[in-house]
Amino acid sequence: MSYISKSLTTAPNALASRDKRISICLAAGGFSFAELTSDGKLLTFGEAEGAHALTMTGIMADIKAYFASVGIKPLGYARMELVVMSDNSTWVPDELYSSLSNRRYLLLQGGAGEGIATYHSEPLQSTAIFSANEQVITAFKVALPGVNIIHQHGKLSQLSARFSAAPTIVAHLRRGRIDMAAFSEGQYVFGNTFSFNGKNEAVYHLVEVMKSYGLESDQTELQLCGEVDRTFYTASRPYFPHVELFCVIDNDSQAAEFQMFPSYRHALLLI
Repeated sequence: MSYISKSLTTAPNALASRDKRISICLAAGGFSFAELTSDGKLLTFGEAEGAHALTMTGIMADIKAYFASVGIKPLGYARMELVVMSDNSTWVPDELYSSLSNRRYLLLQGGAGEGIATYHSEPLQSTAIFSANEQVITAFKVALPGVNIIHQHGKLSQLSARFSAAPTIVAHLRRGRIDMAAFSEGQYVFGNTFSFNGKNEAVYHLVEVMKSYGLESDQTELQLCGEVDRTFYTASRPYFPHVELFCVIDNDSQAAEFQMFPSYRHALLLI
């Protein structure tokens, strides 16, 4: 088995609930996952690390072996979701979308990468086309029948109802990348990924999006998640009236094992 367990936390009687979902976030060096109930109770969180096998059959075998080793049986979930991090994506409205043009859509964005995947959003009436490792995605789909594939901007776009009171930008940070989603009056108005060298360049992208989409006001919020550190938090505060860590779950309502859980670091799993 190529994947080994980096961390694993389970609440007591986690598997007793039948009304639950599992969310998996794919990374180059493995994946993380979370089991949650429909009302947001965190049951299990784990991180698997290791290189993906060279063949699809090998990846499938490793996925099954890992989940079996941590006592997860991928059956009976109300929802299963695989979140794929992509550096190149675009939204195409339904009335303009054709699956025959997927590669062309991404080429217009700067490149199609090693493979292509899609995600359809009914609320946005649009399809997201994004670059992805097709072999790894296919292996997960076979190993976990019924799993839905979504990329990070598809996940972030689902936050519209949550951010209806004030203009809001959600910034998800990862190594050298910042995934941004902007909301105004409960509507998702922007989503894109930017590369950056240093925190000042990342903050510059945030300010440009705020100005370009008319989100400047005394109530504007910046919600930070992912690989956030104190220096980035401090650097962004002069430009935004309200800067917070995006704590997706209410820690006080969780089992004792998760009351100190850094949910902002794993927001894409928990949305």
